[in-house]
Amino acid sequence: MAVTLKKLCTENGNPCKLSLLAGQNSFRNSVTWVYVLEDESLIRYFHGSELAVTTCMKFPSDPNWLMTLVRALYNRKAAGLVVNVGKFIFEIPAEVIDFCDRYDFPILIMPWEIHITDMIQSFCTRVILEQQETVLHDNAIRDAILKRGNETEYREILSRYYNLDGKFLVILINTVVNKDGESTKSDETEYRFINHIRRFKTKHNLKGFRVGMISYETYELMILNNMDPELLPSIRDMVMEVFTEAASSKSIYIGVGIPVDGISQINKSFHRAKTALQMAVYYQEPYIKFEDMGFYKILFSLKDDDLLTAYAEEILGPLEEYEKNHHGYMELLKSYIEHDRSLEKTAEALFLHRNTVNYRIQKIKTILNNPLKTLNDLFPFQVAFAIREMENHTIKHE
Repeated sequence: MAVTLKKLCTENGNPCKLSLLAGQNSFRNSVTWVYVLEDESLIRYFHGSELAVTTCMKFPSDPNWLMTLVRALYNRKAAGLVVNVGKFIFEIPAEVIDFCDRYDFPILIMPWEIHITDMIQSFCTRVILEQQETVLHDNAIRDAILKRGNETEYREILSRYYNLDGKFLVILINTVVNKDGESTKSDETEYRFINHIRRFKTKHNLKGFRVGMISYETYELMILNNMDPELLPSIRDMVMEVFTEAASSKSIYIGVGIPVDGISQINKSFHRAKTALQMAVYYQEPYIKFEDMGFYKILFSLKDDDLLTAYAEEILGPLEEYEKNHHGYMELLKSYIEHDRSLEKTAEALFLHRNTVNYRIQKIKTILNNPLKTLNDLFPFQVAFAIREMENHTIKHE
């Protein structure tokens, strides 16, 4: 959680007399620090979400300088620009205002009689205080998720940010995706994502919808509070855009938990999100919701891998042994289950004659000592095949 540009500008009655000229939808951008900027070459050292302040001392000799500066700041994902007007520049050019409105980049003016040093000191102090608040917020979220600590204490902290009696949904993002297997997560990426969300909320007037994000273990953990479920695809797209751009690989994995009532139930949404993320990584799927996992919810929730392996061996072992000398029987049984015991569809899928399929199915029934007639007969084998598939994915991606 970072202090917003709007909060910096409007707190305490706006003593710096700042006026927003353009970029209204991004006025709630996060601000990580404030810098005086009179040379655009320094922008390459920006990480994103910094607020720049300039007197435009280059403007009299180069009327295009301000546009150059604004474009460079926008490309570096800066939080905005404050122009100290009244000496080197008296009016912001229309083309600069048009650019900032078109690309939602905040540009503000501050009268010359306000000293830049006073404003920067005030703003940076506020940023530091907000960073301290962020630590409290993040620890309180971890306490709520892990059911640890003093519940009264963490509820008091989190009540500043969320409607604690509302709906909560946890999303986990796997960010260990670069070519060396190292984590690509960063505070700047989090700030940029929160900026995207804030612009989205402002644009759609989503006043009751609240969002938080913290780093947790090797994940980015997102908290959605009182979100309309129909907005989830838009949130997913924003995550993919920001985090994929930040990573050196395209492999971003997202696990979505279940909606729960109240902060006291948030740990349930977290654990479901973790299960969904585990499946997403196993199957190299970028996005999986726990609600869409079917019986894989149970398989990926189990912590005892040896138990799963033993179960698959118990169910499929006799046929796997027969398969060593008679190829194609495992594939046939799997296809037979997938096609709801239809000999015709199984034969078509495997390019076999129907009589061949029928003969082999009868042989499989004998080997497994199972009539393979009802769903109850087939379900153990469906689960066993799913376990084998999980194991194959684990070996492939280790």
